[in-house]
Amino acid sequence: MTKTLRLMLGGALLLVCAALPALAQSNARGDAGLCVGGAPNAPIKIEVFSDFQCPACRTFYLETIRPVLADYASANKVCVVYREFPLRNHQHSRKAARYATAARRVGVWQWVQVTDRLYLDQSRWSQDGTVEASVARALSKEDLKRVEALLGDSAINAEIERDLALGRRQGVRSTPTFFITAQGKTERVTGIVQYSILRRYLDSRLGQ
Repeated sequence: MTKTLRLMLGGALLLVCAALPALAQSNARGDAGLCVGGAPNAPIKIEVFSDFQCPACRTFYLETIRPVLADYASANKVCVVYREFPLRNHQHSRKAARYATAARRVGVWQWVQVTDRLYLDQSRWSQDGTVEASVARALSKEDLKRVEALLGDSAINAEIERDLALGRRQGVRSTPTFFITAQGKTERVTGIVQYSILRRYLDSRLGQ
């Protein structure tokens, strides 16, 4: 992590959900992935490894990433990529990841709706596993049918496994962990970063 980012994160609240020990850290970068906000050629990329059942991931998405999507990705200043990293100690996180992955294949808007609802309802489905009830609340009947049809595709699980493998290669050990790529450099951050802190860092890299 650079000195600039380290100083800016000094006052941030950092919380994580612990994962099992990962493989050795690697500087290898994965493919660009699908931007859920912004364009692939945006000057900054934020790549997030997240678990739907992780309370810290919920806070980070709702309080930090959603404003980034609204303020930066919408202006193509930042490309936001989400990677599924369901932790083994979270019983229902893989199920949620499958629904979100299927929703993203239907469309980015559908992914946003499902992701919003899964995090907003986290305390409910984390207890009883009723992920599908939250997804049904997020989508139209037509989109829900399309998502449910995709759940039977083995490619959904394969995509999640690729995200997990990529995260392990990049040293992800807990969630949320995210990587910021700007000006030819990539930095890894673990835990929640408040939006006000991240905004100052993004502005510094954008020359604003």
